Amino acid sequence: MSPVCFSMTADVVVGTALVPVAVLSLREVRHRREVLFALLPTVFALHQFFEVAVWAGLDGDVSAGVANMGMRAYMFIAWPLLPTYMPLAIMLLEPPGRARRRGLPFLAIGLIVSAYLGYVVLANPVEVIRHPYGLEYLTVVQHPIVWAVLYIVAVIGPPLMSGYRSIVAFGALNLVGLVVVAIFYSQAFASLWCIFAAMASILVLVHMIRRRRTPDAERLPDRPVRIPA
Repeated sequence: MSPVCFSMTADVVVGTALVPVAVLSLREVRHRREVLFALLPTVFALHQFFEVAVWAGLDGDVSAGVANMGMRAYMFIAWPLLPTYMPLAIMLLEPPGRARRRGLPFLAIGLIVSAYLGYVVLANPVEVIRHPYGLEYLTVVQHPIVWAVLYIVAVIGPPLMSGYRSIVAFGALNLVGLVVVAIFYSQAFASLWCIFAAMASILVLVHMIRRRRTPDAERLPDRPVRIPA
């Protein structure tokens, strides 16, 4: 199998494998504030399928319009969505009080990053370059190092600061993947890191299952806990 075929196949396999993970994660939801986090495997599964459309467009298997829609959707999830989605999803999981408030700085950074990258993705031309093990997405980003650092802080910081070990493990695994891909596959960074992040979504399911054993006082929305007389 050629490297290009392997890359497209990896997107299909990872996306398909995440479908049951996504379904099971959503089945574990007991309260509305758990929904965003439980939806992460669904988001990553859709993300991989959108890149399949990009590959198919490069091969001429779908129309240019479909390929462009897939590319914009893929980039929207990878760039402007995650910096806000991740801190918000994790903040909502944390128990009321200090644990939840410490996510606010990450959310503020994420909103800024999302606003700028949303403009970049939706209002500028994007070029897709095929590499042996992934796709490179080229567009106009001013001061890319600054935005990359802010992106990492917004996306990786909240899970690492979580009070739940399974979420910390999710963040740590994504950080390792981010560093490895940045060092060895920088040209296809977005394409390959997102596969790595998608594979780490199994830890989302682990957390949602473990939450069944978490006391309600730590899972319910902010309101006093009534103790039976």
